[in-house]
Amino acid sequence: MKMEEIINTRIKLDKELKMALATMERSDAIYDIRKKIIENQKQCPHFDQNYNWAIIDETCPYCGFHLFIGGRD
Repeated sequence: MKMEEIINTRIKLDKELKMALATMERSDAIYDIRKKIIENQKQCPHFDQNYNWAIIDETCPYCGFHLFIGGRD
């Protein structure tokens, strides 16, 4: 999967999740969206030389995965 696809998928799924939470969708719909987000995060390499976005708060800027950087417990 290309980095651009990962970024666009994250944007789409974040919007879907916000809408589902705002409209109090059934929990299984929210769970399905969350599964898709996790799958997108698994496919992300968490770095890209073309975009070169900075990691802030130990979070991947492309997929939103929480990275553990630097020897924290």
